[in-house]
Amino acid sequence: MKRFLPALLMLMPFLAFSQEVIQEEEATPCVQNIELAQQRYDEGRIQDIQPLLKDCLNSGEYDKAQKSQALRLLTLAYIFLEDEGNAEATMLELLQTNHEFQVNSSIDPTEFINLHDRFRYKPLFNVGVRYIVNLAHPIITELNSTLNLSTDRPTYNLNSQIGILGIGLNFEYEFFEDWILYPELHYRTMTINRTFTMESVLTDPNGGYEVHPTVENSENLNWFSFPVSVKYILHLQNAPKLKFYFNLGGSIDYLLTAERPGDESGVTFPAASPVTFTVNTVDDKNRLNFAIIGGAGMTYKLGEGFISLEARYLYNFNELQKRENIILPGNPRQINTYVQDDVYRLNHVALSIGYTQNIYLPKQLR
Repeated sequence: MKRFLPALLMLMPFLAFSQEVIQEEEATPCVQNIELAQQRYDEGRIQDIQPLLKDCLNSGEYDKAQKSQALRLLTLAYIFLEDEGNAEATMLELLQTNHEFQVNSSIDPTEFINLHDRFRYKPLFNVGVRYIVNLAHPIITELNSTLNLSTDRPTYNLNSQIGILGIGLNFEYEFFEDWILYPELHYRTMTINRTFTMESVLTDPNGGYEVHPTVENSENLNWFSFPVSVKYILHLQNAPKLKFYFNLGGSIDYLLTAERPGDESGVTFPAASPVTFTVNTVDDKNRLNFAIIGGAGMTYKLGEGFISLEARYLYNFNELQKRENIILPGNPRQINTYVQDDVYRLNHVALSIGYTQNIYLPKQLR
């Protein structure tokens, strides 16, 4: 090993030289022309820039970064040659090539910055998708279940678990600096599990049993929601990719389907017979619901868009059940099941994660 070390040290300069030769061979003439055009610009030889770059740009040999650099130099050349028409056309092509191009006030001349500011270079709007998880609990406004109406007035114990999963589309439009109009479309699926237990004990006169009657049931609901809110963006100077926001608005929710599936007996009477069926309960519901929403979130820039995390609270104005159908004699959706809904509203907290893509349509404004 020791005898090979001096030989390796002697070969290192040759290896480094070979690597430089390979890199130079990989650089095409058009790529080398960008460096040469930069040198000509620094030397003030503006008239030499167009012949170096124009044909290469037309040939399509540049990648995005190289093309952006070449178009910037060519725009600068047209500005100082006082060729306003070509300067504007090249600036537009630059913004179409690199949607997130930003001027550098420390090195870009004022004329270049002023030309850039005459174009629409910010996103015109954004579109995105979201995955949503909701945590909710019914807010009881009136007790009307079968057990609550019994003669001994049992204690109502609601052990309700509501799981809501959804997916959403969102659209964003900046109508004023850092103020965003934020309409969305969500599809949500929800399962409500209820448990009713009577405190009083039912006793067999013959002493055969002694139980606390319990009723358990579940209900599946599917919704379309149309939230519309306004977002205000907060910027962080030390973390330009990270932003925070607050939003406030309203939502219209439309109930698509509602049903109680499976075994609805649930009653723990020893002699109870299972009652298994699935019924459509949508006619017992107020299908159109209105709510106000408020929330906060954060975004992190990724590519030409951003990832967002958001938490929001939804306060519903409408009761989910139709009061006139709560106690409806002979209602096939309630009879023989011990399932009569209480009157309640559904308020919930929504947690979501999503990705939003910026849509750029550069255009000269003046």
